[in-house]
Amino acid sequence: MLTLLGKELRILRISRGEILKEMAEKLGITSAYLSAIENGKREPTRKFMNSLFSVYDLSAEEKVKLEGAYQETIDSVSIDISSLTPEKRNLSLVFARQFDSLSDKEVKNIMEILNRKEPVQ
Repeated sequence: MLTLLGKELRILRISRGEILKEMAEKLGITSAYLSAIENGKREPTRKFMNSLFSVYDLSAEEKVKLEGAYQETIDSVSIDISSLTPEKRNLSLVFARQFDSLSDKEVKNIMEILNRKEPVQ
């Protein structure tokens, strides 16, 4: 089953005039692995995404679109909180514990806060 990330990868690849093998070589992976990611048979890793971002000269819009597709494609998210301040660490843990109980309105409010272009005072 083609995933959202798979669709976006194909669009990127085709728009750059590359075949699967060429993109795989640029990313340092096998074409079979890239095909499996595109077709939803393998879950992409953060390392794969970092490689994609470093190899391709992507616009900010392309990066956001690919990152969103990645987040929608993966089944779980892990965050390294070891270097965070105690306040940020606590916030991340509370958020993770409460995530499933958030209402749609609360999610919308949080997204609005996080997508602000100006810092919160």
